[in-house]
Amino acid sequence: MHLSKHDLFQMNDEWLKKLPAELLLEVSKRLLHDVKELQDRLNQNPDNSSRPPTSQPPWAKTGGSEEQNGAADERGNADVAAETAGSSTEETEQAPPVDGQRQSAKKGSGKRPGKQPGSPGHGRSQKLAITARCEHRPEICAACAAVLSADAASQAYTAWDEVDIAPPVESLIGLTFSVTRHTLLEVSCSCGHVSRAQAWRAPADGQWEKVELGEWRLVGPRLAGVIVLLAVRMRLSRASIRELLMELFDLTLSTGVIDETIREAGRASLPLEDALVADIVQAAQLHVDETSWPESGTLLWLWALVTTHTVLFLIGPRSREMLENALQDGFAGLLISDGYGVYRAWANRLRCWPHLLRKLRGLAESSDARVSGVGQEMEGIMKTLMAAIYAARIDPPPEGLPARYANEIERLRHLCEAHRMDDHSVLRSVVREFLYDWDVILRPVAEPHLPLSNNAAEQALRHWVISRTISHGTRSEEGSRAFAFLASLIETCRRRGASAWQYLGTVIAAARKGLQLPTIPAIPATA
Repeated sequence: MHLSKHDLFQMNDEWLKKLPAELLLEVSKRLLHDVKELQDRLNQNPDNSSRPPTSQPPWAKTGGSEEQNGAADERGNADVAAETAGSSTEETEQAPPVDGQRQSAKKGSGKRPGKQPGSPGHGRSQKLAITARCEHRPEICAACAAVLSADAASQAYTAWDEVDIAPPVESLIGLTFSVTRHTLLEVSCSCGHVSRAQAWRAPADGQWEKVELGEWRLVGPRLAGVIVLLAVRMRLSRASIRELLMELFDLTLSTGVIDETIREAGRASLPLEDALVADIVQAAQLHVDETSWPESGTLLWLWALVTTHTVLFLIGPRSREMLENALQDGFAGLLISDGYGVYRAWANRLRCWPHLLRKLRGLAESSDARVSGVGQEMEGIMKTLMAAIYAARIDPPPEGLPARYANEIERLRHLCEAHRMDDHSVLRSVVREFLYDWDVILRPVAEPHLPLSNNAAEQALRHWVISRTISHGTRSEEGSRAFAFLASLIETCRRRGASAWQYLGTVIAAARKGLQLPTIPAIPATA
């Protein structure tokens, strides 16, 4: 813990002389630790740290040689002397300003910039009645590290109010709001030092440069959970959330506070991403799909990784690395997807038959009679096989489907081989897709219990496609990260029969204090 300005303000020579040897040693250790860290910071430059070149002071930047600088100084002095000598005859004359020449700056008013002393400040216009109070006391002395007694004299030095939704009362419905005043106290130690309680604040995070996480917040954790649910799941804009809170609860929050709350919730819950990935990697079947997603004018992709009780959304490029990073090369289950080439890196996978049937329907409706005939025949074979698979799940034939429908499968293969070099680009593309994934596409014929569609992933994306249409995507990398993971948590809670906003409230409450986050709601026992 670093010594604050308030701590250092109390330390002087007289105070140090009065300290016993053991306390003086403890104070010296703390001062030495801070001095070393400050010295390291002072020595940072663009060559030994990530600081930009513009952070260098002017005198430290690379310049010319000493000889050049000296010559320049001599020429400068000579010019000044000549100018001074010549100015005596022109003191009474003033040349008119040249067109376009910048006029001299106006005289200042004498006031310093910014808010003037004595001017009225600005605060919340809505005054809320305090319903509860919470005092925060320092536990140890910031100077000598001695434990501060609970009955030691103390006084408040600052405070903040927190608006939250009160815990539910049994047999009562509806929401009740509470306003808690959090008071930070300062306590005197026997060594004479006055220590102050500090609101916890998370250290800086490179992934969340503009998002703070800590205790000092106007919006309480449970109210934050409701705001996240309204923004993400209910697809309300910040302005609409503000209007809803005013209309229903007579609570005034700015759109800026609402936006900060949503981003903070994303940062608070992101450490749970590893838990979702672990659940997905262990699943027997994984449905994957992707759709376009704009981020401040850049085209990215929203990925959906869906199991029965877990969903993970990711926003990023449409690349194999994106999926490999998510699965961490640890997924050994069955991957169900469409025909995007990235998925071919996984041998244990299935193709979505409805995707293939839609492409064959397009061929069947072609204005080219030859292409239409091929499409209709291939579509008919696929529908025959699909009906046989559904029937086999109820009453499997003794000889197996591959043997019973060997002629149909052979005919389908013949059509694909015959048209793999066809002049019609769409027909050529479709039959080649069948040939590339032949074993993957026809695997359910031999194993009828396997799924035929990727509807689980498509349905998981449908809600967010509507959100994309309304919001036009996200505005920043931080916003994309927060949106994707908050959507993941909300959808996972829904699939597990848990209240998303209440769980998010517990996560935010723990994260604001630096505590361990609560585990994701368990899969129902009846599942």
